[in-house]
Amino acid sequence: MKKNKILKVIFGVALVSLPLAAATAIKTGQIDRSNDASIAKDQTELNRIVDVINIVEKRFVGKEATPSKKDLYEGAVAGIIGKLNDPYSEYLSSDDLKDFSEDMDGEYVGVGMTISKKKGEALEVLDPFIGSPAEKVGIKPKDKITKVDGKDILPLTANETVKLLKGKENSKVEVEVTRAGKKEPFKVTMTRSKIKLEMVESKMLENKIGYVSLIRFGNNVGHEVEKAIKNLQSQGMKGLIFDLRSNPGGSLTEAQDISSLFVKENLIVYLKDKNGSQKNYNRTLNYLGDFPLIVLTNKNSASASEIVTGALKDYKRATIIGDKTFGKGIVQQVIPLPATNDAIKLTIAQYFTPKGNYIHEKGIEPDIKIEMEELLTLKGYTNESDQAKKNREKEIEEIIKKDKGDAEAKKIISAGDVQLKRAIEEMNKKIKK
Repeated sequence: MKKNKILKVIFGVALVSLPLAAATAIKTGQIDRSNDASIAKDQTELNRIVDVINIVEKRFVGKEATPSKKDLYEGAVAGIIGKLNDPYSEYLSSDDLKDFSEDMDGEYVGVGMTISKKKGEALEVLDPFIGSPAEKVGIKPKDKITKVDGKDILPLTANETVKLLKGKENSKVEVEVTRAGKKEPFKVTMTRSKIKLEMVESKMLENKIGYVSLIRFGNNVGHEVEKAIKNLQSQGMKGLIFDLRSNPGGSLTEAQDISSLFVKENLIVYLKDKNGSQKNYNRTLNYLGDFPLIVLTNKNSASASEIVTGALKDYKRATIIGDKTFGKGIVQQVIPLPATNDAIKLTIAQYFTPKGNYIHEKGIEPDIKIEMEELLTLKGYTNESDQAKKNREKEIEEIIKKDKGDAEAKKIISAGDVQLKRAIEEMNKKIKK
């Protein structure tokens, strides 16, 4: 059965957004004008677009003011990309480009939550960040948002919804929420604030087992992960657990950098474009050593997460524990349109693991499969107070009870993070060898 494609965004809401959400993105590309002759042949069609926009501007009568000519042209470009029926390709206005850059840096103005949104469905809240505007007004995991400032968002894409939720610092946004256990939807108003996402977390576990968690593949995370591992090594780290669970992806370059830290082999991943041409992406950063390595994954580990996981599995460098990954084996490139300061984000290639595996809509199977309630992963809170973490744990317990019933919930909660526990168990075996 074909997997439903879900765009996941870390908000500001979002990508953080952009997919922000689950995109493996090449940061920029250029327009190839080597075939300008074909543009001349298309002049009749281009004139048709101009004619329609001029007619609309002069004659359209509606409930609202006619959009500006600039907005109409942007709509035409967006319509071309929309015709591709590809959830990962999109038109980016100049404002969108700015948001994209902010999201990749992990800093933006929004409401602070990760979400899942498919066109035609409500927005599902995956996780409101502790201390964020969303968390402060009581937004909970698994809440469904159906309206933003009174506008029905069911027909919208993830990024269109994100645009409604983001805005100026200290501005307000109202959302309509449906929640399991409540008969009627309710409204809450959030005050947007600046969100700073810490993408890399690290700590030393028992028996000198290092733990590094990566929230997403934003700008410069390769060097941040490198720094975190070196710090753990300076403390006597014997082995490393690298947590990529619920990591939706991000920059291909960062996936390349991070893979380089773990493998000696040169090839990390290769791409094939529309014409079948192959481009190899090789090692970049320095290899950090032969320490035992375990990678944690789940069904929301996507895109760049799968590039890293695929390379480590192909080269038998790490043991993969958890659940099968999402299955996104295609790459997008941001292609600027210099004359108008906007861009398109376009799917331009398929990617393959070093051994030639194409994982799109298939995912990567773990070496040791351990299923788990994903809410118990609790990633992203190392910088929060112990009380904040306890409050979130209690909140998650209540959600699981409503979903599973008291008896089943008690078993799940008492078991805890069984994937991490199994990783620690397996790492201790490796260390003793």
